[in-house]
Amino acid sequence: MSENTTATAAEDTLAQVLVPRADRAGATLTFGTSARREELTHSAFAAQVAAAAGGFDRQGVRPGDRVLLRLGSSRESLLALLGLIHLGAVPVSVKPRVPGTVVEEYLATVARQQGTRHAFRISGPGLSELGLELLPDASAEPAPGRPEDLAFVQYTSGSTGMPRPIQLSHRAVLGNIEALRAVSGMKPGHAGIIALPLHHDMGLIGVLTGLVQGADVVLEEPGTFLRRPLAALRLVRDAERVHSAFPDFMLRYLAARISEAAERKELDPGLFRAWSTVFCGAEPIRAESVRTFLDAAGPWGFDPSALVFCYGLAEAVLLATSHRLTDLTTAFRTRGPVSTACLGAPIPGLGLRVVDDAGRDCPETGTGRVQLRGDTLFNGYDGTADHRTTWFDTGDLGYLDGGLLYLSGRRSDRVSVNGAKIFAMDVEQVAATEPGVAECVVLPHGASYAVVVVAERGQHVDTDRVAARVTADFTVAPEAVLQVSHSAVVRTASGKPARGLMTTRLEEAGLLPRPATAART
Repeated sequence: MSENTTATAAEDTLAQVLVPRADRAGATLTFGTSARREELTHSAFAAQVAAAAGGFDRQGVRPGDRVLLRLGSSRESLLALLGLIHLGAVPVSVKPRVPGTVVEEYLATVARQQGTRHAFRISGPGLSELGLELLPDASAEPAPGRPEDLAFVQYTSGSTGMPRPIQLSHRAVLGNIEALRAVSGMKPGHAGIIALPLHHDMGLIGVLTGLVQGADVVLEEPGTFLRRPLAALRLVRDAERVHSAFPDFMLRYLAARISEAAERKELDPGLFRAWSTVFCGAEPIRAESVRTFLDAAGPWGFDPSALVFCYGLAEAVLLATSHRLTDLTTAFRTRGPVSTACLGAPIPGLGLRVVDDAGRDCPETGTGRVQLRGDTLFNGYDGTADHRTTWFDTGDLGYLDGGLLYLSGRRSDRVSVNGAKIFAMDVEQVAATEPGVAECVVLPHGASYAVVVVAERGQHVDTDRVAARVTADFTVAPEAVLQVSHSAVVRTASGKPARGLMTTRLEEAGLLPRPATAART
């Protein structure tokens, strides 16, 4: 068990922290969309937040009210979130979509669960639709509150069913922001660039961290960033230090775009000169992705030690463990055909343990259930649990080695075949290395599993070869290896594969036979 007990408790609410820090160092906030970029100082934005709070008050929102909203990357969206918090209301961040669920039904379920009667730019039965009204004469002082009050509610991705509510206190949010500062060293004069959706914890907490720490923040709409990533990166080229977050898929994507620019002789050796922190998490970290990115970005000035591998989850606000890269040979542990990233030690104030099914601590390197407790944990799905003292079972499996975490996968994504247990993500990692495979998803199916592959553009995947490779590496043969179009791969708004829904759709299309038994354990 690893327990880091450094105090991280906050004495204020998020709004109470943001207001006095808004004037520090003339920091700016830049919003980038497909239409334009808009820049304003933190102090000017803070004034707009107070004005938005006044507008919500005039529309009938009261402190403690829960308000539905879909968080985008626009100024208006962030103003709505922070304006509600400033007023003392509780924003409820919902996903833009949930696989296999009608949006209206999903929103009605959330509204019923949360007892909401207001929604920002969302219409629905029983909901009062709010607009963004700025009242410049509204009080700049945030509503009084306590650290244990709710800051906001965010919902899980819904990869295994209906999304669940995650209720986060100001104490937990500010504690995690402090942990991110401690790992990154962020301070006024630095810059943060966020190109992840704000309905995902990695994007939202990243922006809030930059605002609290008084850094220049560039908030780029994800679609805009993917179309023109280098243009966005140049916005922070001359900063003193740069901090960001890139999941594994973004490392691969950026490597491809950087390589294309290099082929066009557009090399900028100083583009990444100031980059000191890139948090990498949210999905499995693959050694090949990291190598490819470092090879591509190195000539542009990227220091490999800027990469920070991390384990995070919305129930812990965001960051749970971190490990700054020193060298690739020690950053990954190989067991059989699979390489696993070292995700490091828990942040201050957070305890971590790995236990067996009976709740006993696993021996060193023994795989078991990953559990957390501490200052930055949520209040439980029902809002009544105190996970500062009660262990929270994350649903993940992993092991500790020297106090450092190595993650094996989700317990729900473990497949049992004739007594042998394998993880869907491990099979995906191996299958993705086969020629022509652009994307791979493993689906528990019947008494075994199926492998679904998407071919790279203009190529065809040898599915027999994939089946043979997977069978040889894991000693368990898949029931089927199917090549499908990219549109057949269903993911949540957070990018996680919706395995159950994909299985159902492939069965309905006649591509997979309906099994008599299930393989997931």
